[in-house]
Amino acid sequence: MNRRATVREESYKELELLTREAHQLKQTIAALRQALEQAKIEKDTAATRVLAESNQEMGQVKNAVVALREELERLKGEMDKEVEEALATGHAEFRHLQKTIRAMRNELELRKILYQEALQTLERTHRNEMGQLAETIAALREELEANHAQKE
Repeated sequence: MNRRATVREESYKELELLTREAHQLKQTIAALRQALEQAKIEKDTAATRVLAESNQEMGQVKNAVVALREELERLKGEMDKEVEEALATGHAEFRHLQKTIRAMRNELELRKILYQEALQTLERTHRNEMGQLAETIAALREELEANHAQKE
């Protein structure tokens, strides 16, 4: 009986060892499952956090784009207004200069006409004076000849 008892005892010990090992394996499996679940939770949390940060950053970028677009439109409007004002001012100055040029041409033509009239008047006066001087010379010559003829 000893041998049977020993075999039985050894079988019980082996069974006990296997039971403990099975128990330890179950605990290890449970711990690994828990670690796996914790890792999954952490991964999901990290993914959610990254997604939230990405969405927040995209929102900031979109807001910046909208703000820049609005600023660009505002500047374009201001620039268009300034260009229109500059064109209007340029056209007004151009019209003013055209009127000034016309007025100066008219004044120049008038002065030219007045100058020609004055020149013609001077020429007539000169001819008249020359004619009178010629008549005076002729009269004085006749008088001188007559005086000269009387003395002889």
